[in-house]
Amino acid sequence: MRRTVRVISVCAIAALAAATAHAQQTEQFFQRSLFFEKDVRERLEEKVPAEQKTLIEWGGFYIPSYTYFTDLGGDNGHMTYQDFRLWTQIRVDDVHRVFARMRLSYLDFAPGDNPARVRSHDLAGPNLEIGYYEVDLSRAVEKYGGGGKWPVRVVGRGGRQYIEVGRGIALAKILDAGLFLVEAKDFSFKGFAGRTVHGEDNIDLLAPNYSDSRRNFYGGEFRYRGIDRHEPYAFFVIQRDWSDEKPDNPVQDFRYNSQYYGIGSRGALATNLRYEVESLWELGRSHAFLQEEATEPIRAYAFDAELDYYVQRPCKPVLSMEYGYASGDGDRRNATSSIQGNRAGTPDRQFQGFGFVNSGLALASRFSNVQFLRMGGRLTPYDRKTGLGRVDVGADCYFQFKANREGAMSDTRANRDSSSLGHEVDLFVEWRIFSDLAVSLRYARFFPGRAYGDRDPRDFLYTALNFSF
Repeated sequence: MRRTVRVISVCAIAALAAATAHAQQTEQFFQRSLFFEKDVRERLEEKVPAEQKTLIEWGGFYIPSYTYFTDLGGDNGHMTYQDFRLWTQIRVDDVHRVFARMRLSYLDFAPGDNPARVRSHDLAGPNLEIGYYEVDLSRAVEKYGGGGKWPVRVVGRGGRQYIEVGRGIALAKILDAGLFLVEAKDFSFKGFAGRTVHGEDNIDLLAPNYSDSRRNFYGGEFRYRGIDRHEPYAFFVIQRDWSDEKPDNPVQDFRYNSQYYGIGSRGALATNLRYEVESLWELGRSHAFLQEEATEPIRAYAFDAELDYYVQRPCKPVLSMEYGYASGDGDRRNATSSIQGNRAGTPDRQFQGFGFVNSGLALASRFSNVQFLRMGGRLTPYDRKTGLGRVDVGADCYFQFKANREGAMSDTRANRDSSSLGHEVDLFVEWRIFSDLAVSLRYARFFPGRAYGDRDPRDFLYTALNFSF
């Protein structure tokens, strides 16, 4: 009987492995979504007003967009996306703050163009994207307790909030969490504990019940500002996987428990030369392929460094260079799943983070078993306080490689034992017509390297109207 169950289970696993290509196409969709979500979040934070004694404010953001892309089969895909958000906040005495943001979105693919597991027409919301209460404990004591001024600022926050550590490689996501922040003249420390929002997709898209990931996160970050022009930092993140398997697989467990320890720094090497650098190590336990009980140790590493040179010339040129590295595992035939994942009896050396690094919009790869060199720049050929506003243009060239030539990365089409993934060119234009109205255009073309059997170039085009109020 046990032998029969095992044979049936292996057949089921083989069927799931056949869905890897569809999961990879879904992965590309979400990786690009993370890039544009980061851009939108930064814009929204710009709109949050300055502190006042008593303040009630509200605002919103609407972004209709169109995307053209080369899909998994080499055909052309088309997608429109409507993103609408409303936010409000209440501040009292610079002590209490309540902030909430609602999100409503509509996704529409042309017939036959949608990635697997993504609906062709999907209305999501209205949902509470962000919602938390924050209290400045040090100011509360000063105002209400009659005490003197504290030597440090202590802030507590609870609710649904965006949490990021370091450069956002190990963790950068919205969690239902509690957070505290301690700030002094030369240092700051934040600690947090939280869990994923209900209904979030698992990083393992082949896991049963993948659409309801349940993970807890705990961590802390220390930053030191006592060095002129430099801000070193260190952090740790502990991640525990409590996702349910529905239905249960009798021969394969999908739990992935990890810890991250990182150090980094940001600042200026010269007057016009800024930098950011981060190294992080991943430890923990993961389940190998066809392992229900036994786990293997995680021994992975990632690194990212960026230089930006601000040229003091007309049009405000900025020259950029970035190198990123995320380790891979030569055992793996699947980058993110336990199915066809790490081989039993060997350490799992594939880096898996819960943040985001942009290694090219057309490739749209997860930062796992990949390394890249990005060289590019941007400039502002037109900038007027009146008239047509501001125009920014830029270009990036990526040279992309596998970290482990025999291992898998998130693009399953890179199925040959070669480290050369290819190269990519990304272009962008943004026209800020008014302070609350802008037009964005991005185009990227990826040229596959020797790691691909199919060497045809792949295209990605994104255009959007950004309206805030």
